[in-house]
Amino acid sequence: MAMLDYRLTQVLGHLPILLTLLTVLVLGATAGRRLPGRSRSFLVAGAAILLLLELFTTAWVVSLPELIRSGGIRQYQTWNLAVSIVGWIGHPAGLGLIVAAAFVGRRAASPSPVPGQPWGAWTPPAGGPPAGYPGGPPPGYAAGQGPGHPGPGAWGGSDHPPTTPPQVDGAD
Repeated sequence: MAMLDYRLTQVLGHLPILLTLLTVLVLGATAGRRLPGRSRSFLVAGAAILLLLELFTTAWVVSLPELIRSGGIRQYQTWNLAVSIVGWIGHPAGLGLIVAAAFVGRRAASPSPVPGQPWGAWTPPAGGPPAGYPGGPPPGYAAGQGPGHPGPGAWGGSDHPPTTPPQVDGAD
């Protein structure tokens, strides 16, 4: 009975990792057009290596008492070294492939349309600051327009809104 308890606890202890890796493998294999080809291949290969390694490790830990009982400590040491070497090679290889999947096939960010400003940043309309507003109109409002009445070209002549909209007066 104690042997069954040991094996059951070992399998249950490895089960979350096995299920997670199996989920990654299935999601990666069914990603279709959401992931570029090489990225998907690296993800599936990395998850497969880690899943096989975890299955191998689980089998090793579950069979450990029988191995010690049948072959003694000398055989255990030999097998333990072999399992360790497989893990030392397999873990970095599998994780490296998964990390590579995150970066392969990615394009560099496109440059900002206005030098020195992020996309969608407010740019003042041409013509300088209007009278009536110290330092110019509030961001998002054209010259001569009061708050609540944005005029044409309020976004600096761009048809794209800013990344953050203008402040709204809480009194309304």
